[in-house]
Amino acid sequence: MACFNLPQNLSLTEAINFCNRLWEAQPDTKYEFDFRRMGMVEPFTMAYVANEMKRFRRSKEDVPFTALNFQQHTYPAHMGFFKAFGLNHGNAPGQASGSSTYIPLTLLNVADIEQEAARRAVNPGDVIEEKASQIAQLLVRQSDGNLVDTLTFSIREIMRNVVEHSGSDFIEYCGQYWPSRNMVEVAILDVGNGVRYGLRDNPDLNISCDRDALHLALLPGISGKMYRGVRRRPNDAWQNSGFGLYMTSRICRAGGSFFIASNGAGILLDSAGKQDRVTSYQGTALRLRINTQSLPDYDSMLARFRKEGFDAAKRFSGDQAIEPSLASTMLARDFQTP
Repeated sequence: MACFNLPQNLSLTEAINFCNRLWEAQPDTKYEFDFRRMGMVEPFTMAYVANEMKRFRRSKEDVPFTALNFQQHTYPAHMGFFKAFGLNHGNAPGQASGSSTYIPLTLLNVADIEQEAARRAVNPGDVIEEKASQIAQLLVRQSDGNLVDTLTFSIREIMRNVVEHSGSDFIEYCGQYWPSRNMVEVAILDVGNGVRYGLRDNPDLNISCDRDALHLALLPGISGKMYRGVRRRPNDAWQNSGFGLYMTSRICRAGGSFFIASNGAGILLDSAGKQDRVTSYQGTALRLRINTQSLPDYDSMLARFRKEGFDAAKRFSGDQAIEPSLASTMLARDFQTP
């Protein structure tokens, strides 16, 4: 029998390491998960671990799984953590209504977004914009202001990527607002094809692995749908330009952090710089952490990031294909907090 103890502090590092250990374990005849020591749980790590445990369980359908000492964990039960990976305890994802400081695990059907857009004769981006604004307002209990605008922009860009590139049927999200820490965390995950697949059609990119794909995707102007030879539609505000991940990561870097994992690769960007992480995650998972005290004027902040991104994009927009080494260098050099 293989026994797995959930970490006491389910931080980003602990969650990644725990899930990596799952997949590195030798096959066994029974699997036991003990939640006795599990203490602090964050929105992203809760969703990340739930998805990986669900995938792990499905990969071994003929083997019995047992859970121990989970009954006392009321917060993750309320948030939908246990039922998300198949344990019949607590709320299902999307069942809880949330509160003034958190949004529980929630599933958003991609087909519903596309059907609503078709019914209203609008671009799916408009529907996603509205949903992102609702999430932002619900999370921070404000109807407008810099924080709502910043969250709406960031959530919208990540959700657009899922709809346009991933092939995933669902967008999974949750969030938490800690007023005492001046911090907002939003987690957005899918179980689609991953970032590398989304960039596959761009002939200007040399991609040999998922790590390379992440480094390239975070550069300004890099897209799997917009590259040399693709006609720009002048009246289409939603046409992909390859700036969404770049802009979102810059916003998060201004006092917070940005983490993305895709098909085994991971990158953490914060004030200290860039860290590569080896993960087990299949699909794409993002954690956005925004410092609510470090937000200057929203419009001027976005204008500055956009200008800096455009200037950076022009430096590698020549005839040579973009190499992963350049992407790594750009991340290390140009994502420093000004």
